[in-house]
Amino acid sequence: MLACLDSAALLLTAHSLELLPNCAGCFVESPVRLDPIQTILLTGFLLLTATSVGLYNNDAVQDFRVFAKRFLLVWQLLFIPLVAAYAVTKIGAGSPFGWRAALFPVAVTAFVVLLFALHGALAWWLGLSFMKTRVLVLGAGAGAQAVTEFLNGPGRSHFNHVQTISHWRAADNVPPRIGNVVLAVAPSEPAALSRFAEMLRTDEIVVTGDDKQAFPVTELLECKLRGIKVVDALTFWEREAGLIDASQIGPEWLAFSSGFVFDQPHRFLKRTIDLIISAAFLIFVLPMCLLVALAIRLESRGPVFYRQERVGLNGRVFQLWKFRSMRADAEKDGVPRWAATADDRVTRVGHFIRMVRIDEIPQVINVLAGDMSFIGPRPERPFFVEQLRELLPNYDLRHRVRPGITGWAQVNYPYGASIEDAKRKLSYDLFYLKKNDILLDLAILVQTVRVVLFAHGAR
Repeated sequence: MLACLDSAALLLTAHSLELLPNCAGCFVESPVRLDPIQTILLTGFLLLTATSVGLYNNDAVQDFRVFAKRFLLVWQLLFIPLVAAYAVTKIGAGSPFGWRAALFPVAVTAFVVLLFALHGALAWWLGLSFMKTRVLVLGAGAGAQAVTEFLNGPGRSHFNHVQTISHWRAADNVPPRIGNVVLAVAPSEPAALSRFAEMLRTDEIVVTGDDKQAFPVTELLECKLRGIKVVDALTFWEREAGLIDASQIGPEWLAFSSGFVFDQPHRFLKRTIDLIISAAFLIFVLPMCLLVALAIRLESRGPVFYRQERVGLNGRVFQLWKFRSMRADAEKDGVPRWAATADDRVTRVGHFIRMVRIDEIPQVINVLAGDMSFIGPRPERPFFVEQLRELLPNYDLRHRVRPGITGWAQVNYPYGASIEDAKRKLSYDLFYLKKNDILLDLAILVQTVRVVLFAHGAR
């Protein structure tokens, strides 16, 4: 919806740009006239720029401060290239620069202001109480607590957490409370849960917990029949956070859930796209790679490239290429270590190239060789894979596709450097494996620009 609003704002601004000079009565011919092809290209550039910096992400829609920060970056990325392109066009056409030429940057600024106003109005509208989804959490333990904290956390202005009920059993016959107020409904009464939910004006019930038989299934069905949405915690996390909790699923869930289909046509299409993107990308960044190689060579002794064993498709071990960002003797004792924050093994050049992810560029060679894909779960070292297999259920599922230079976990979670981080990233990897969609790959590729620009998770 936001993308449609932005596109409409751009078309309105482009149309106004053509009409403004005539309305002023100063001259007949507009200094800027966009044909349909130019308008489409300009709209595409806008949407690509806004998407790449995360302007349409949930956190930006729900938190105005996040939106304002990214919006400022969008303005810079739009204003400078568009004005520069317009100036080059004018020079190429031999047209003189006058006050009419200044109208174009003014129009671009006006468009950005209009965009800001639209997003601000939408944020205000979504913040109104009647626009929020009222959620009742049913369950106890860590799962219920995690959902409750998520609903009450920052950037969740579209939710209104009405209450968390640890249990609902007819045998208890204890009327529930909202604060100090006791509601006139007891669990033993017919359709008690649905009437309780209606009293709270509940829109959705999230059921947490492992033992589904402990919940009032008949009561939950009555809630659905009365128009209240009922979802389990797995569905909630998948929808709202884009992850699947690996500790809560087993072979039965994996077998009967939708997704997790890796057919040959999809593999062929993905491989073809990998080859095209990798070859074009390598040609584009080759001059920068030469400068990086020179900087590494000048700063510290040792090879420019660093090769390391990683586990890939179907558990096969391959050699991953990277620009060297640490001292040549970083693991002189031969014991693999997780990278740490402010790691003293990282060189000055290495710190910069890790921050902007330039150190990952040589992995394009692995993509061309067929060891990796451009998008996919990040490959881990065999030493850590053996540990994680023992600790994390379903960990080997991530080896059923080619690992990637970037992935869904990388654009949603900071740099992982512990077992707990690996567990969290596995949840994102399972979501990616379930969707297994080329459009999701495209979204990840665009979102990687945001990760690089804001240096998310760099170590």
